[in-house]
Amino acid sequence: MNRSLLRPAGRPGRRAILAGAILLLATSGHAVAAARPETSPLPRAVTIQQLLDIAREKSPRYAALRQRVELVRADVVAAGVMPNPRINFGNYGLISQTNTMYDGKVQREVVLEVPVLISGQRGARIEAAEKQVEATEAGVEADFSGLAYDIWRLFVKLLADRERIAILEETHREMQHLTDLVTGREQAGTASHFDVLRISLETRDIEAQLENERNEQLGTAGELGVVLGLPDWNPEALGNLKPLGVPANAEKLWEEAEHSNPELETARRGEVAADAGLEKARSERWPVPTIMFGSAFTESPYGHALFGGFSMELPVFDYGQGGMARAASEKEKAAVERQAIASQTRVAIDRATALLARRQDTRGKFERDVLARLPDLKAMGEAAYQYGKGTLLELLDATRSRTEVRLTYVDLCRAETEAELDALKASGLLIRTIASRPPP
Repeated sequence: MNRSLLRPAGRPGRRAILAGAILLLATSGHAVAAARPETSPLPRAVTIQQLLDIAREKSPRYAALRQRVELVRADVVAAGVMPNPRINFGNYGLISQTNTMYDGKVQREVVLEVPVLISGQRGARIEAAEKQVEATEAGVEADFSGLAYDIWRLFVKLLADRERIAILEETHREMQHLTDLVTGREQAGTASHFDVLRISLETRDIEAQLENERNEQLGTAGELGVVLGLPDWNPEALGNLKPLGVPANAEKLWEEAEHSNPELETARRGEVAADAGLEKARSERWPVPTIMFGSAFTESPYGHALFGGFSMELPVFDYGQGGMARAASEKEKAAVERQAIASQTRVAIDRATALLARRQDTRGKFERDVLARLPDLKAMGEAAYQYGKGTLLELLDATRSRTEVRLTYVDLCRAETEAELDALKASGLLIRTIASRPPP
């Protein structure tokens, strides 16, 4: 007998159920994959502008800063909420034999109390909360400016590490060329085995320096990932290590700082928020009256009466003097902090521009007096050794000197650029400068 004929009509078999389950899981898997947001991978090599965009869009550190603003925005919502009305219900029952108050045996009362903000408390609360949001936003931008400063310093160090690696790689190729030259002279009988050993040791030393610089570059890239809060990301820097061209003019930078410095702006908005808090305290000192509406009715016999009135706190002992004193103190504190930050900013600008001027002068002298003569040193050293007018030690010393001079120039460029970053941070032009830089 065919067993399929014994199955109830319309009931699927085990194979059909299993196939349907597999199809359902596959469909749900595709749906979950489609619903999952795609995260774009981080680039391998980045410019400073791309680093700033990554910090804003993907850095958990900046996301935590922005959450402070969202938290304060909730206070604006809370400040705009009207106070809730209150309803009271009471029941009077006769417990004495003689009714001396009313004819009925039971009396019930229903009273609705509605608070009325007549002294502008709600508007003052909203204004104070909004000003606090603006102050918090300015504080977040100030903190982000500090984050951008840390990012740019590490980016400059990455550029410097790359330049140092390139110099040492070129020196390593030169040392290999000199090794071949000395080995050939040894085979020709014009150089000793000591010369070969010495040039070999110098080559190994350059290789060790090169490996150390590569490790430094990897460590700097990892530190950049740590600052951004992005693990397992070791980016490479795109661009050239050269000064930004920031003028060492303290007066000009101070004029810019008065309008652009995020810390000064935070202090200004904090003072405005403190002033709004004082206005809020002044409005809060007035009591809030409550209007009451209700009715009273009796049973056995039935009777009904309306009730109306109001209640208000009497400001005899507490008339808001504590809140006003605290708000006034907060306002004075904000004013003092703004003056202190302005003074610190001016000192920081003067210090940064003075150091920047010295860095610029040092680099300029080094370029004119030392760097410009390197090609002659290289040509003269190799020619003297090839024609027997110089020793191997002199040739190695010339090669070592060229390498050290070029590495020193990289350090001078890095130091000057970092001094420029200090000046830009003090004046508040750091973010604007990053945004206005042309791509490499």
